[in-house]
Amino acid sequence: MEVSANLAGKCNMKNADATTVPAFRQRRSAQLAEGELRHLEMILASFVEGSAASDRLPAKYWDMRISQLDEQYDLVPSQSHRVASLQRKLALLDKALDTAADAQDRQQSRRAAA
Repeated sequence: MEVSANLAGKCNMKNADATTVPAFRQRRSAQLAEGELRHLEMILASFVEGSAASDRLPAKYWDMRISQLDEQYDLVPSQSHRVASLQRKLALLDKALDTAADAQDRQQSRRAAA
Protein backbone atom coordinates (compact mmCIF):
# COMPACT_ATOMS: atom_id res chain seq x y z
CA MET A 1 0.00 0.00 0.00
CA GLU A 2 2.81 2.40 0.74
CA VAL A 3 4.22 1.88 -2.75
CA SER A 4 0.91 2.70 -4.39
CA ALA A 5 0.51 5.76 -2.14
CA ASN A 6 4.00 6.95 -3.14
CA LEU A 7 3.20 6.36 -6.79
CA ALA A 8 -0.05 8.30 -6.49
CA GLY A 9 1.80 11.14 -4.78
CA LYS A 10 4.39 11.25 -7.58
CA CYS A 11 1.68 11.26 -10.24
CA ASN A 12 -0.07 14.14 -8.50
CA MET A 13 3.22 16.06 -8.34
CA LYS A 14 3.71 15.53 -12.08
CA ASN A 15 0.21 16.81 -12.79
CA ALA A 16 0.77 19.84 -10.55
CA ASP A 17 4.03 20.62 -12.33
CA ALA A 18 2.33 20.38 -15.72
CA THR A 19 -0.34 22.90 -14.77
CA THR A 20 1.88 25.47 -13.06
CA VAL A 21 3.38 28.24 -15.11
CA PRO A 22 7.17 28.04 -15.43
CA ALA A 23 9.00 30.79 -13.53
CA PHE A 24 10.38 32.31 -16.74
CA ARG A 25 6.82 32.72 -18.08
CA GLN A 26 5.30 34.31 -15.00
CA ARG A 27 4.46 37.98 -15.13
CA ARG A 28 6.32 40.43 -12.95
CA SER A 29 4.58 42.37 -10.22
CA ALA A 30 2.97 45.77 -10.71
CA GLN A 31 5.38 47.17 -8.16
CA LEU A 32 8.33 46.29 -10.42
CA ALA A 33 6.58 47.90 -13.39
CA GLU A 34 6.50 51.25 -11.63
CA GLY A 35 10.20 51.97 -12.27
CA GLU A 36 9.83 51.09 -15.94
CA LEU A 37 6.78 53.30 -16.28
CA ARG A 38 8.53 56.28 -14.67
CA HIS A 39 11.55 55.78 -16.93
CA LEU A 40 9.45 55.65 -20.09
CA GLU A 41 7.40 58.66 -19.02
CA MET A 42 10.63 60.58 -18.42
CA ILE A 43 12.01 59.57 -21.84
CA LEU A 44 8.88 60.73 -23.67
CA ALA A 45 8.88 63.97 -21.71
CA SER A 46 12.47 64.60 -22.81
CA PHE A 47 11.41 64.01 -26.43
CA VAL A 48 8.82 66.74 -26.10
CA GLU A 49 11.36 69.09 -24.53
CA GLY A 50 13.31 68.70 -27.72
CA SER A 51 16.69 67.09 -27.97
CA ALA A 52 17.79 66.42 -31.55
CA ALA A 53 15.70 63.69 -33.19
CA SER A 54 18.78 62.09 -34.72
CA ASP A 55 20.16 61.40 -31.23
CA ARG A 56 17.16 59.28 -30.24
CA LEU A 57 16.45 55.61 -30.56
CA PRO A 58 13.67 55.04 -33.11
CA ALA A 59 10.03 55.22 -32.01
CA LYS A 60 9.67 51.53 -32.88
CA TYR A 61 12.12 50.70 -30.05
CA TRP A 62 10.17 52.75 -27.51
CA ASP A 63 6.89 51.27 -28.71
CA MET A 64 8.33 47.80 -28.11
CA ARG A 65 9.45 48.80 -24.59
CA ILE A 66 6.01 50.16 -23.78
CA SER A 67 4.28 47.06 -25.18
CA GLN A 68 6.49 44.82 -23.04
CA LEU A 69 4.99 46.38 -19.93
CA ASP A 70 1.57 44.97 -20.86
CA GLU A 71 3.06 41.61 -21.77
CA GLN A 72 5.45 41.07 -18.88
CA TYR A 73 3.85 42.73 -15.85
CA ASP A 74 0.63 42.28 -13.90
CA LEU A 75 -0.37 45.91 -14.12
CA VAL A 76 -2.98 47.52 -11.93
CA PRO A 77 -5.65 49.54 -13.78
CA SER A 78 -3.93 52.90 -13.23
CA GLN A 79 -0.71 51.49 -14.70
CA SER A 80 -2.60 50.11 -17.70
CA HIS A 81 -4.00 53.60 -18.30
CA ARG A 82 -0.48 55.04 -18.10
CA VAL A 83 0.76 52.47 -20.63
CA ALA A 84 -2.10 53.40 -23.01
CA SER A 85 -1.28 57.08 -22.51
CA LEU A 86 2.40 56.44 -23.30
CA GLN A 87 1.42 54.60 -26.47
CA ARG A 88 -0.80 57.50 -27.60
CA LYS A 89 1.87 60.10 -26.80
CA LEU A 90 4.53 58.13 -28.64
CA ALA A 91 2.31 57.78 -31.71
CA LEU A 92 1.60 61.52 -31.71
CA LEU A 93 5.25 62.36 -31.17
CA ASP A 94 6.38 60.00 -33.92
CA LYS A 95 3.88 61.56 -36.32
CA ALA A 96 5.02 65.07 -35.39
CA LEU A 97 8.68 64.12 -35.88
CA ASP A 98 7.89 62.59 -39.28
CA THR A 99 6.03 65.75 -40.31
CA ALA A 100 8.92 67.94 -39.15
CA ALA A 101 11.46 65.75 -40.96
CA ASP A 102 9.39 65.88 -44.16
CA ALA A 103 9.17 69.67 -43.94
CA GLN A 104 12.91 69.89 -43.41
CA ASP A 105 13.54 67.63 -46.42
CA ARG A 106 11.28 69.76 -48.62
CA GLN A 107 13.06 72.91 -47.49
CA GLN A 108 16.47 71.40 -48.27
CA SER A 109 15.23 70.29 -51.69
CA ARG A 110 14.09 73.83 -52.46
CA ARG A 111 17.45 75.24 -51.41
CA ALA A 112 19.28 72.72 -53.58
CA ALA A 113 17.06 73.54 -56.56
CA ALA A 114 17.60 77.28 -56.16
